[in-house]
Amino acid sequence: MENNYLMLNPPSSTPDQERELAILFLDIRNFTGLMESQPGQTVIHIVRRLFTAFNQIVKKFEGKVVEIAGDSMYIVFGLQTELKTSVNNAYHAAKVMFQTVNLFNEAYDEPYHGGPLEIGVGLHAGKVYVGEFGLDNAQQLSVMGLPVNIASRLQAKTKELNNDMIISEDAYRLITDDKVIARHQTIQLQGISTGQQVRLAGKPYGNHQNLDYLLAISG
Repeated sequence: MENNYLMLNPPSSTPDQERELAILFLDIRNFTGLMESQPGQTVIHIVRRLFTAFNQIVKKFEGKVVEIAGDSMYIVFGLQTELKTSVNNAYHAAKVMFQTVNLFNEAYDEPYHGGPLEIGVGLHAGKVYVGEFGLDNAQQLSVMGLPVNIASRLQAKTKELNNDMIISEDAYRLITDDKVIARHQTIQLQGISTGQQVRLAGKPYGNHQNLDYLLAISG
């Protein structure tokens, strides 16, 4: 008998629209190591505090958090602004998030002689499909397309390249901040057939974590 399961109760969705957006992926470094070495509630508390602050920054720069998964955030900019503005908003939001992490570390690091938390950021821009999609009628923002995959893989590449912020050349060309210092490089991304022109716009990672520090910032 023919299986018609996929035709029964189709998921709720709205028509997708093609839009040009800035796409940012953010990841907390060494999250797996933290989960292995620290009490789970401690790590969760740390991540929630940071992500709450990051969400406020994203909203200030007219962005939208699409998804939070474990130690990662998937964010888009440009739902209400044109592409050049959205890329600059994304870039400046990322810079403020880095500053927030630094302030977070300064508040707790020195008294406990621990090392800083770190994040990695990948930023790209391009045409994607935007709509709403939900299972069991729970509608959520849906943003899909190759630029999303590229942005995600740029973030993943930050550790390999030891640079905490990688910006695609497409996005970099739209940034108007003349203080951006970014080294050009051609890289290969997993699952992407063509080489990608990018800018290494961050700083090298450090390797500083300890128990006292993590327990301190858990509050």
